[in-house]
Parts: sequence; C-alpha cells; structure tokens
Amino acid sequence: MTGANVNQEPLVTIVVSPRDRFSVAQEALLGIFEHTTAPYRLVYVDGAAPRALREWIAAQVEARGFELVSSERFLTPNEARNIGLRRARTPYVVFIENDVICSPGWLEPLLACAQETGVDVVAPLTCQHLPLHTQVHQAGGLFTSDVAAFFAAPQGERIIDEAIHHQGDTVDAVPAGRVETQCCEFHCALVRRDVFERIGEFDEQMVNTKDHLDFSMSVIATGGKVLLEPRSVVTFLLPNRVRPLVAQDWPFFLVRWSPSRQQRSFERFQTKWGLKSDQAYLKRRDRKLYWRYEEGIVKPILKRLPLVQRVPILARAVGALVRRGVYAAGAVLTFRADHHRIRSRA
Repeated sequence: MTGANVNQEPLVTIVVSPRDRFSVAQEALLGIFEHTTAPYRLVYVDGAAPRALREWIAAQVEARGFELVSSERFLTPNEARNIGLRRARTPYVVFIENDVICSPGWLEPLLACAQETGVDVVAPLTCQHLPLHTQVHQAGGLFTSDVAAFFAAPQGERIIDEAIHHQGDTVDAVPAGRVETQCCEFHCALVRRDVFERIGEFDEQMVNTKDHLDFSMSVIATGGKVLLEPRSVVTFLLPNRVRPLVAQDWPFFLVRWSPSRQQRSFERFQTKWGLKSDQAYLKRRDRKLYWRYEEGIVKPILKRLPLVQRVPILARAVGALVRRGVYAAGAVLTFRADHHRIRSRA
C-alpha cells in the first residue's frame, strides 16, 4: 500500500474524504496519483458516493494497493476523517478533501517541514478557482489577536476574531518561507498522528462547520503549533460559475451545509470553547446559514431561466418558489440523514 518509491517505507497516510460534492472526485484523485512522488499510503473514505463513482474509485484504489472505506450514508466531515485516522499507522497523516487538486511535488515540503521543525500540523498554501494554483484561498489565519489572553479569559467571555490571510491574492503575493499560523483548513493539512493521543479524535459533535477552528484550537491549547508551508500548493475547486455543482451533487450538498447542522456546530463550538454568546462573530454567522444553498443551488437554477429573469415580478415569484423548494428539500434530506446517522451509531 505505497505510492512512488516503493522501496522506501511510507511516513504518511493520505486520507481522502468528501467536501462539498462528488463530481470532481475523479479529477482530484488522479491528481494525487500523478503529483505525489514521496512514498505514501492512502485511505479513501467515499461517504456514500454515487455507485458509478464508487466503483471507479474502488478500481483505482485496488490497482495501487490502497484502501477504500465505503459508507451507505452521508458522513459528516469529522466522521470521515476519524474513519481514515483509525486506519493510519504512519507517523504522519494528510487529510485532504475530494475536491482538491494537488500541484507537482506538493507532499515533500509538508513532510520536510514537519520533520525539520517537529510541529504538530503543517498547512499548504491553499488556492481557489481556475487557473489552478494561482489565486489564494487561504495562507494561514487567526482565531484571536492574542492567544494567551483568549485561553486565559473566563468561560463564556472568550471572543473569536477570525481572519483568513491573503484570500483573493495571487500566489506570488504570499511571502516565501514557513510561518506560524493559528489555523489550517481541512482542504489539506498534514498532522502528526501522535497529536491525537494528546487531543483525542476529531470532535464528531462538530457536525458541519468550524471543525477546522476547533481542531486548530485544540492543538494550540495543548501546547502544539501549526505552520504554513507555502512551498506546498494545492487548489480547492470551490463550486462557482466555472465549476458548478451538478444535480447529482445536490443531495449531499444540501445535507453537508444544512442550516440546522450549522447551528448545532456553532452551539457546540460556543459551549466547548466558552465563547461569549452575544459577540458579533456568532451573530454574523447566524445570518449566513443559507448562503451556501443560495450560491450553490438557488442562484444556478435561476440563471437557467433567463426568460423569467426578464420580468421582475415573475423573477421574484419564481425565485421564492425555488428557494422554498431548495430549503424544504434540505430540511427533509437532513432529517433523514440525521435519523440514519443515529441508527447507525446506536
């Protein structure tokens, strides 16, 4: 179960898990195979992918001696990561989502950074949009302006001050050289496996959002460090006009970004970290519970109806119907997914 350079014992297991959709999963997996030259093991957690895709993944993985873990239900992100983590035996684990395209030689800088510095987590420079590897999505970030003061604050009084660095900039605007950061996103991140002996597995009560902040904060709260290694570059294929969702993606996307699941994650995040309940950060997030539904499904549907859009009163009426239909479908699918999840864990 190794990648390139099979005579060397792999130091890393790559765990692939679902992000937003399945329609770019083939491209992403082939990118890992093509651009990963360091020895590696791979565990692919498909999370109830469509049958044709699952069969294709199974063939690709089996041909290379890797492992596929299939599920009959949609998995939450942390459930999928934990499934992969439990199968990892190497000193390092890379968690990468199924819509991320790697650049050539992406893995070696992450491994070198971890080995040379001894840090717990190494994040690559993560890009977005096309052309690949040109526009920054995240080059590190913050959850507070003062880490010591944040953790010293009383429970119920801590303030989140989240910032994402360099989003929207070109890659050449990011300074060269490793830099300490307060968070990594799970589009791609390398983690020392033994860090989980200190912090435990991924928190499965974080069913949807802010899981990356929860993990990063857990590492830092227990004395660990996160570094950005900008020599490693990957691109997250954000659903947009260039690479939109397809209809087959909608059921998973609706469950993945369920507003009710977002609220549960926010509540868990707030309680776990003793966050001040009336802070602007949480209120702002509450107002944006449906924006992914809007951007990922509602707006693309309405753009397919150009004649309707020419009549304002008709556009408003049709828009309201589409919106209600999408929201209702999301609620029904999430209810079923939650019921299935509870039964499977009983």
